[in-house]
Amino acid sequence: MALYNIVDTMFVAWIGTEATGATQIVMPIIMMSSAIGLALGIGSAAVISRLLGQKKLKEASQVSSTTFFLGLILGCFYILFNFLFLDRILEFFGATAAVYDLAEDYARFIIPGSLFMIGSMVLNNLLRSEGSAVLSMTGMAAGALLNIILDPLFIFAFGWGISGAALATSISQGFTLIILISAYLRKKSVCRLRPSYICFSRKYFSSIMTVGLPTLFKQMLLSLSLGLMNNGAVQYGGADLLAAVGILTRVSMLPTYVIFGLGQGLQPVIGYNQGAGQIRRVRRAFSYAMKVSGVSMILNALVFLTAGQLIMDIFKASPEVTALGVRGLNAYGAALFLYGFSNTITILFQALGKGTESMILSTARQGFILIPLLVFMGQRMGSDGILFAQTAADVLTFFLSVIMLINLFRSGELNTETDCPKSEILNAS
Repeated sequence: MALYNIVDTMFVAWIGTEATGATQIVMPIIMMSSAIGLALGIGSAAVISRLLGQKKLKEASQVSSTTFFLGLILGCFYILFNFLFLDRILEFFGATAAVYDLAEDYARFIIPGSLFMIGSMVLNNLLRSEGSAVLSMTGMAAGALLNIILDPLFIFAFGWGISGAALATSISQGFTLIILISAYLRKKSVCRLRPSYICFSRKYFSSIMTVGLPTLFKQMLLSLSLGLMNNGAVQYGGADLLAAVGILTRVSMLPTYVIFGLGQGLQPVIGYNQGAGQIRRVRRAFSYAMKVSGVSMILNALVFLTAGQLIMDIFKASPEVTALGVRGLNAYGAALFLYGFSNTITILFQALGKGTESMILSTARQGFILIPLLVFMGQRMGSDGILFAQTAADVLTFFLSVIMLINLFRSGELNTETDCPKSEILNAS
């Protein structure tokens, strides 16, 4: 996902500042479609991991089938909704006269790809939940590589401009979906995808929603915060700040999605071992993920703090956009390492099936903490308020997640005398 967005933004940025701003306007629409796919995928993956740990293969296949076909149905409705109300949606997310036509051109080709995105995200999580991480990675990587090839071809060689970037992305996502679903068609997966397996069991559907709803609300609030950020950027800095925010949003996705991926790798390990009663493995896997996420994000933060100019030069932005972008990267880098810890803690609560706690943490960083900060800091600090709001949100979210983690350990729920070799932790999934 990060590669899709960074590559699109890089080539689109070469077209001009307004084109970069147009992709940022459409970004919330893309995030909303990912909200559906991630909510269903992550929610069902947590349930499937526990069912496989309990050796309930048929029930796991029923959950897989129900989730996948439901995702396709919801994807069709989402596409229809966006085309019916596209004008109002673009205006709500900050489209001005300067970028409206470009945003509309981009949206009309990227929206149909929502169906492929939702299907791919669901299958990506389903395959990973049963241990098929290599196939999951192969499908996503192949789509990203195809996008890198098609983007310059469609944008510059064929002269399709911003519409070509959107079309390249949609085709690439469809390619990913074909690769992922091939495992089920060739019966190479543990679970099965069959319409006859569709079963809206209240028990399992409730479990899926318990884990998936936090992700759904998280992504929905992310879309809303992006809309507010776009409007604030236009209000306090015009097209230059909007373009800078668009580049910052995509660049920051790369390290944050790395941590997100680490968290999704952690989820089946925790879910499987909780289902098998191996709580010591849960503790050790969580500790391992915290260390890896901390080191990873510290390294990424150093890159943001020291190589901001080099990063912005990749996008060939104007001097005004580059200056704002470098300032924003420095702001993001100042607290970026905290995100690794807070996201890993959130995944722990999700995998344990703690809906309330995971809901609070999932919606904090991009929701009830960031949204008021964007409004307040924008009014008080102007363009700097828009650029530094995410930094403040990361700090506050970190403290909130630590407090909730301390309460979890104090409850004694993760205390156990069961032991296992450290080498078995990663084999558990």
